[in-house]
Parts: sequence; C-alpha cells; structure tokens
Amino acid sequence: MSTRLSPTDMRLGLGCSRLGSINGATGREAHELLQTALDQGVRFFDTSNIYAQGDSERYLGEVLGDRPDCVICTKGGKYVSFRNRMLIPAKGVIRWVTRRLPWARASVSKVRARPMPTCWDSDFLLRSLEASLRRLKRSSVDIYMLHSPPAEIIRRGDAIAALESARAAGKMKQVGVSADDAEAVAAALDDPRITVIQLPLHADDNSYDGLIAQARQQGVAVIAREILSGGPESGEDRTGFAAQRISAITSRPDIAVTLVGTTKRPHLLSAIRAGRQH
Repeated sequence: MSTRLSPTDMRLGLGCSRLGSINGATGREAHELLQTALDQGVRFFDTSNIYAQGDSERYLGEVLGDRPDCVICTKGGKYVSFRNRMLIPAKGVIRWVTRRLPWARASVSKVRARPMPTCWDSDFLLRSLEASLRRLKRSSVDIYMLHSPPAEIIRRGDAIAALESARAAGKMKQVGVSADDAEAVAAALDDPRITVIQLPLHADDNSYDGLIAQARQQGVAVIAREILSGGPESGEDRTGFAAQRISAITSRPDIAVTLVGTTKRPHLLSAIRAGRQH
C-alpha cells in the first residue's frame, strides 16, 4: 500500500454505494454490515455525496464517527436532480414496494443506471464537501475525490485547485479522482496535486495496466473498483470467480485498496476470506 494512504488492517475496502439505497441495506441491517466489516478488520470505506441521496455517508457517520483508525474516501461533483430530490421523502414507501415487487426493483435499477448531473464549480464542490463532512460527523475526510470528471475538467485544473485549497485548510488529507476511463486517469497522473486515483478494473481488461504502472512509479495510490465485472453473473462459477479475483487483486503491490461493494453480510465475509488468501 502506498505510504500516502493511512495504514489499514486489510487491503480490502468496503464500497458503500448501496448503503442506505432503496435496493440496499438500511437501518439495523446497514449498521450490522458496517459493524461486521469493522469486527473483521476492514478499515477502508468508500462512499460519495450522491450514494443513497447522502444516506450512505450518514450511516458511516453513525457507525464510524471520527474513529482515527478508519479511512473514509468520499466524492463530489455529482448531485441529485431536483426531480429525484422530490422523491426522497417517499424513500421508505418506495423501498417497501421494491422489496416485494421484482418489476419495481428493476425500475429502480434502471433509474440508478442513468447519468447524474454534474457541477465542477469551486463553490459547489466546497459546499458539497462541507455537507459530506456533516453527514460523516467529521471535521476532515481522509480522501476527497472528484466523482467521474471528464479529462478536460481535470486538465483545466480549477476543480482540483478548489480541493487543494480545502486540503490546505485541513478539510481533507488527500486529493483524488474517481475516473471512469483511461483518458481521465492519464490527466490525473499529470497533476501532482492528485495523490489517489480510483478506477474500474474489470476482468480481462488490460487497458489500465500502463497507467497503473505509471501511478506506482509516481507514488500515486490506486484504488480498484468493479473488479468482479466481466465475470460469471451467478451460481457456483460466480462464487469461485469472485474468490479468485479478490485474492488476486488484493495481492497486487500496485493496487493500494481493492473495493468490494456488497450489502449482504455473507458476501462480505466471503470477500474478506478471499482477501486473506495470499
């Protein structure tokens, strides 16, 4: 693991995109999932201001608080549209319906897959950061990232400058970028203010190999997400693939943290066992 990241007990992190979401873990289930992760030694948690309309960060704040041994990575730049914000008071009803009607679950999944609006203005990013800190119940976050910025936004530099000013003010320890494509990763590696990059590492996708090697040479920490994409969808093949994949990625010296996104306790425990098999 890069020395620029705070030390953790494991190189496996919990992706919290569905924590508090309509199709994810809520209430006691969410608290128990996070407590299980802590009990098993997981100390890295990845979230965003948009996940579950902010509820993902709220659950992390409730369970983790300001524990100094936990590393939290959150993000800004995307926001919930006015139309979707109007639905937030009805989340409980929507959740009740989707857990009983498969077609409703599928409809929610379609909505989740739609691109979200973005804003990279400095003032907006700083307000988003402050709101995240309130939900997380922290005065500072370990890593704050631009959430899926296009390469031109990274190259323009003013969004990163806003994050760097917040870092200098003690609001975050490291500035990062959560990238969706190789061009954005390359742009991030050209900016010395960026010390952490998150990227999708799908099975059988070697398009990031050279960039990961460059990041390691420059001392930039790489966080891998979506590592199970491209494998079997279900069944025993999926279980075996997941275990092998998690073990392989967590053993790589060029990957600082491997994220596993799950809201199911058995799946989390299986991922943790796989992460220890090297």
